[in-house]
Amino acid sequence: MEYIELELLTDEKVSYRYYPNGKEAFGIVSLMRETGKCVHDLPCPDAPSMFARQAWSRIKKYQREGEFPERALVAWY
Repeated sequence: MEYIELELLTDEKVSYRYYPNGKEAFGIVSLMRETGKCVHDLPCPDAPSMFARQAWSRIKKYQREGEFPERALVAWY
């Protein structure tokens, strides 16, 4: 489980902060909107890479839907 917060939204790029397990430490991931390329701008210290992958998955969903919420909960099991 993690929270994500919108960091940047332009025609070229969308970036979100991700907060693993709802803690204060965060990382930043981006999606290049035209190419679909995922970028790990800032890895979260001491957090497995699955948190970044889950954030990218959600951002790709938002890109398909054309809506980018300011904040969201991402949960998986």
